[in-house]
Amino acid sequence: MGDDEARYEAMVEFLGCFPTLSGAPPTEISELSDGVALFEALSEIASDFFDPTTIARHLGDNWALKSSNLRKLLRNLEQYYHEGLGKDADFESIDVGAIAKDSDPEAIALIFELLAAAAVTCENKGEFVGRIMSMTPENQAEMKEIIQSSLERLREYDAPEEDEEEEEEDEENELVFGAATPSSSAPTPKNLFSPNHNQSDYEGSAETEELESALVDARRELAAFKSQASIAEEENEAAQKKLRVLVEDLQDRLLKRQEELITAEEELKAATGSLDDAKAKAAELEETNAQLADDLDVANAKAVQLRKAEATVVAYRNKLEGVGVMNQQMTDLEEQAASYLRQIMELEADTKKLPTMQRNIQQLQDQVSKLEKEKSDADAAVKMKAAEVADLKSKLSAADGAKKMYEEELNELRAHQEGGGDEDLASGVSGLSLASATSVTQAKEKAIRLEVENKKLKEELETLKKAPPPSLPPIAADTTDVGALQGEIARLKDELSRKEAEKAKIGSDKEKLEAYTKKTLAKFQEKYLVALQECKAKLKEKQDKIEALENRSASEKTAQKREERLLSATIYELGLAIMQNRLKDR
Repeated sequence: MGDDEARYEAMVEFLGCFPTLSGAPPTEISELSDGVALFEALSEIASDFFDPTTIARHLGDNWALKSSNLRKLLRNLEQYYHEGLGKDADFESIDVGAIAKDSDPEAIALIFELLAAAAVTCENKGEFVGRIMSMTPENQAEMKEIIQSSLERLREYDAPEEDEEEEEEDEENELVFGAATPSSSAPTPKNLFSPNHNQSDYEGSAETEELESALVDARRELAAFKSQASIAEEENEAAQKKLRVLVEDLQDRLLKRQEELITAEEELKAATGSLDDAKAKAAELEETNAQLADDLDVANAKAVQLRKAEATVVAYRNKLEGVGVMNQQMTDLEEQAASYLRQIMELEADTKKLPTMQRNIQQLQDQVSKLEKEKSDADAAVKMKAAEVADLKSKLSAADGAKKMYEEELNELRAHQEGGGDEDLASGVSGLSLASATSVTQAKEKAIRLEVENKKLKEELETLKKAPPPSLPPIAADTTDVGALQGEIARLKDELSRKEAEKAKIGSDKEKLEAYTKKTLAKFQEKYLVALQECKAKLKEKQDKIEALENRSASEKTAQKREERLLSATIYELGLAIMQNRLKDR
C-alpha cells in the first residue's frame, strides 16, 4: 500500500506542474475523478484535440456529469493517439463508472499512464521531461516506472489504407486476366496446319474481342461498386461517429435535465406545501384582521393624542435632564477653575521668590570672589615673608659664623696677652691672617669693631621682631633657636595648605551653587512658566465656556418656563378630552 501511495503522490505532483490548471493543484488522486485537471493538462500537450471549455466544472457528487467528462476525455485521447501519435492502447479496459462513482485510484492511474505516455511522445516532450526532472528524487523514480509501464502498453495503430485496396484490385484483375489468357494464347503448331485453321482463327479472335470488352465493362462496374462501397462505408462511419457523439451529448443533457427536473419537483412540492400553509394562515389572518380592524380604528384615535402627549413629556423630560447635566458641568468647571487659581497663586509666590534667590546667589558669588582675592594676597604675603625669612636665615648663619670666628680670635688674643710673650703674640697675630695687625692694640681695635657689628645685627633682628607681618608670628629673639624657626615655617606651611583646602572647598561649593541655581532656573522656566501659560489659556477658555453656558442656561431657563406653561396647558386639555370621551362612552 505504501508503494501505491508513493505512485499516486508522484502522479499528483506531475499534474501540479501544468500551468493550464484553472484551480488549485490537486493534493490527492481522488480529486482527479471529475476529469477536469486531466483534461486541462492534456490541453497543453495537444491543444488541437482537447478544448477545456467543452467540459463541465464544479460537479460535486454528480457521478453522471463526471462520467460524461471522462468519456469525452477518453474519446479525444483515443483520437489523439490514432491521428497525432500513430499509436493505440486498450482504452476499453478503463472503468469510467468506477472512477465517477467511487473515485477508483487504479482506474484513474490507468488514465494518467496514457497521459504520461502522450507527454513523453509528443512534439514538446523535452519540456515535460524537464518538469519531471524538477520533481523530487523519489517521485522521479516513480514517474520513470509509470512511463515505462505505459509505453509497454502502447502498440502501433494499423489503419486501413488505399494502397491495400489497390493491391487487392490488382490481384483480382490478375485472376481475371489469368482466366482469360488461355483463350487468347497462340495456337499450337498442330492447329496451324489443320484445314480449318483460318476459320477457327477468325472465330477465336471474335470471341476474344467480345470477352475483352465484357471484361472491361465488368472492371468498370467493379471499380464503380468499390468506390461507392468505400464512400458509403466512410459516410456510414462518419454518421455513426456523429450519432455516438450526439447520443452521448443527449444522454448527458438528459441526465442534467432529469436532475434539474427532480430538484424542480422537490422545490415545487416544498413551494406548494408552503403555499397551502400560507393560504391557511392568510385566511386566519383575514378573519382576525376583520375583527381587529374595528378595534384598531377606535384605538388609533385615542393613541394619536396619547402619543403626542407622551412625545411632548419625553421631550421636556430630556430637556430637564440636559439642564441637570449642564448644572453638574458648571459645578465641575467652577471647581476646576478654583484649582487652577490655587495653582496660579502658588506659581506667583514662587516667582516672587526669584529675586531674593538671585540676590543670594550674587552675594555668594561676591563672597567667593573676595575669598579668592584674600587667598591670592595671603599667598603673595606668605611668599614674601618666606623669602625674607630665608634671607634672614642666611644672614644669621653668616653672622653666627663670623661671631664664632671672632670669639675664637679674641680668646686666643686674650690667652696670648695673659701669657705676656711677644713672640707668642706675634705668632697669634700672624695666625689671624691680618696683613696690618702687628700689635696688640690693633687686635683690640678689631675685636671692638666686630662687637659693634654684632650689636648692629642684633638690633636689626630686634627691629624685625618688633614689626612682623600680620599673618606671621613674631620671630624669637634668640637667633640661635633655629629649630623654633623651622617649626614656625612648618606651621606656616600647614596653615597655607589649610587655606588652599578652604579655597578648593569654596570653589567647589561655588560650582555646585551655580549648577544648582542654573538647574532650578531651567526647571522653573521649563515647568512653571509653561504651566502658567497653559493655566492662563485654560482659565481663559473655561471662563469663555462658563459665560457661554451661563447665557445658554439663562435662555434655556426662559424656554423651559415657557414650555412648562405649554405642557401644563396641554396636559389640562388632554385631561379634559379624556373626561369628555369617558362621559360620551357612558
